[in-house]
Amino acid sequence: MKRLAIALGTGLLMVTVLVAPALGAAQKVEMVPCPTELSSGCHDAAGPGGGFVVFNNSGGPNNLHVTVALKGVTPETAYDIWLFVDQTATGAKLGTVTTNEVGNATFHVNTAVVRGEHDLGIDVTRAGSGFVLYLSSGFYHAGMSATLTFK
Repeated sequence: MKRLAIALGTGLLMVTVLVAPALGAAQKVEMVPCPTELSSGCHDAAGPGGGFVVFNNSGGPNNLHVTVALKGVTPETAYDIWLFVDQTATGAKLGTVTTNEVGNATFHVNTAVVRGEHDLGIDVTRAGSGFVLYLSSGFYHAGMSATLTFK
């Protein structure tokens, strides 16, 4: 009986460990200048720099946590941050961030995403321009930048 209890306890622990990555699993993806050969929406004046984006999910009402860090881009410039889910043609504007005197900025938002598995991508445009300057790597490929499951 004692062995059965230990075996069941170990089995439950293993199931918990195997299921845990589905929620709270952060994915960090590089932000890269938009490659002009892939999209007419890209702007060739992106310049140097880039950064990264971290996608994270949780079980709460605002179940998607997005952090975008721009590094070494144009200083003292406002950028719009756009979220694309499941390769939709139109993204949702998450907000605007302004870089400091050396071209760095960090943007963070929590937002809701419907249940299920979703492919996610981020576009960064100069505020109000509509021209993509930076995007999360893998954005134009199948699977986009990150795939997360939301409960």
